[in-house]
Amino acid sequence: MPDLGADLIRIFHVNALNGNLTTCPAVETPLGDGPRHSAWWTDDGGGKNTTVLYVINELSRSLTVWKAKYSGSGCLSFDEMQTISTIAAGKATQDSHPPSAGEVHIVDNFLYASNRNDQAFGTHQDSLMIYTIHKTGKLSLLEATNAHAWYPRTFSINKSGDLVAVGGQASSTVSIISRDTSTGRLGKLLASLQVGELGTDGGWDGLSSVVWVD
Repeated sequence: MPDLGADLIRIFHVNALNGNLTTCPAVETPLGDGPRHSAWWTDDGGGKNTTVLYVINELSRSLTVWKAKYSGSGCLSFDEMQTISTIAAGKATQDSHPPSAGEVHIVDNFLYASNRNDQAFGTHQDSLMIYTIHKTGKLSLLEATNAHAWYPRTFSINKSGDLVAVGGQASSTVSIISRDTSTGRLGKLLASLQVGELGTDGGWDGLSSVVWVD
């Protein structure tokens, strides 16, 4: 469980018989990272069974790759494998309300992360970052693409993997973007709808969540 305010990844062991939790030693992240969201990935090929936790750090605008290690104690621990920026090289950032990382999702061997208020694709047009996941679990940037939203706080990918719904917190929009299931790249903007009142730059109002039901 990422703890943004404490710069920790908190770990609990789940008792399979009664569901009770036991606290395990937490993982300390660099001060100021602000770990916010996470997603699991496992490579079952080749007998290695590599299990990785990807944590998006809201404040440092980065992704950290943590390799899970299991022990007989019932707790797991992590080794840091890589930290990579969520801001594309050459993309301007905003001074009034600095950009921050949003959510992270995985489909097959592709990882998707959102940036809020980087305006990398023009006024009120933030970015989604796409990374390729390699056999080791490490990441390489595939492309930065338009989120077609301002402050994309939330996004969701459908079960077939060919559509992405992006929720813009400040723009208060839901945008539907096509996705190539082979290359992992995002394509055309298929639809966009404003939902409710506009949010404010750096505020807590606007749209906060979008979920596919299929």
